[in-house]
Amino acid sequence: MRNNRSIFIDFEMQPVDRSSHPVAWGKARHEILEIGAVMLDPNGKEVDSFQCYVKPEYSTKIQETVEAMTGITAETVADADHFALAFTRFLDWCNSPGVPYTVYAWSGADRGQLIHELSLKEWPRDERTAYLLSHWKDFQKQFTRRIGRSKAVSLEKAVTACGLTFDGQMHDALWDARNTARIYCLTLTEKFDQMVPAIQKDLGNQEHFGASLGDMVDLSGFELPKE
Repeated sequence: MRNNRSIFIDFEMQPVDRSSHPVAWGKARHEILEIGAVMLDPNGKEVDSFQCYVKPEYSTKIQETVEAMTGITAETVADADHFALAFTRFLDWCNSPGVPYTVYAWSGADRGQLIHELSLKEWPRDERTAYLLSHWKDFQKQFTRRIGRSKAVSLEKAVTACGLTFDGQMHDALWDARNTARIYCLTLTEKFDQMVPAIQKDLGNQEHFGASLGDMVDLSGFELPKE
């Protein structure tokens, strides 16, 4: 592994109430409800984890589909920190070891969501935030290319195709991050290349495999700024 920390992150999200907040909806279609992340040392060992709920500012109810998928209710986030404090805590955690790090997420939706929410919440583009965004990798894309596919694979199906059992609860931000890290560590082993044909066979030729809140994030109306 590289000589830095690897951070695997996942967000669970809630749509912005467009009817009540049309201006906010124009800047970010969703708000982050939960941040989950795990930190690996250069040997691939999990050395720390981070999880917090985030209280939405542009919706008063949790959408039924979001609640059904994530288990997050209005009561869950009633006393949670707002985005500014939650994100500050997360940045503090990322930088606590005082060493370089790279962020990995399953798909590009999480980074896109963060960029637009930072704009919506008028977050100053400080040095720590700029570092985070410029050291962010789409591991779903890396995995897809590694196994010779051009179509996206859901985290759940990728875990299964790799011969693993999904640890914890799906659509829980911390567990999704942790399972992404497990796949990443597997891809670094010598045996992974020998596993690729079986993984390809297991996945078959279907175009889409399951859904996540990240898959539901519509970024088509936005242009992501280049870092």
